[in-house]
Amino acid sequence: MAARKRDESATPFDYDEAYANLARSMGSLHILRIGEMPHIDLYLDQVLSIVSTELAPLYEQDEKIVTASMVHNYVRHHVIPAPRRKRYTCHHLASLISVCILKRVLSISQVAELFSLCKDASVDLSASYDQLLHAFEGTLAARFTQTPESAPQAGSPSLHLVGLGGEPVTGTLQSLLEGVIGLVANKVYTDKVLPLEVGRMRARAKAGLDHR
Repeated sequence: MAARKRDESATPFDYDEAYANLARSMGSLHILRIGEMPHIDLYLDQVLSIVSTELAPLYEQDEKIVTASMVHNYVRHHVIPAPRRKRYTCHHLASLISVCILKRVLSISQVAELFSLCKDASVDLSASYDQLLHAFEGTLAARFTQTPESAPQAGSPSLHLVGLGGEPVTGTLQSLLEGVIGLVANKVYTDKVLPLEVGRMRARAKAGLDHR
């Protein structure tokens, strides 16, 4: 026990370093684009592995990102298409990654409603997937590159939805999706920074006790 206490005192909690490492990690986050995905049919366990690996930085370490039962539930709710002969394509993978990002702040029924609105607006989901990720990654990076004491930075990249004919999709739906992207970025920020703030508070309390 004494050795453990000496180790803890030898490596005090460094908030600035921890935050800088976190901001660097979030600022360099890159999630698979359509063109980077395997263009072969995949089994479910392969899909689960890819999605879990890609989105691990957005979740807590012990949190389940996606399971086989979740995927079956998403198929039932029509938020991802049903597999063909138990095989999944890159389009299934893109849909699942989108769902697992959006479900950080939305219920599955809300995700289904959002996807339904996109379908009604003739949004090309495959073409818009890359745009969604580009906007999300930029928004997340902007959220984390602020200093902890400053206000959030402006200038996050806008989302550019694409219609089935290649035309841009504008209006309320685009604003709605941009709002959801901002919510997810704020959710990830809160989940990641809150433990750092707790660690800093405990470190300060410990330092105060040590100086008594």
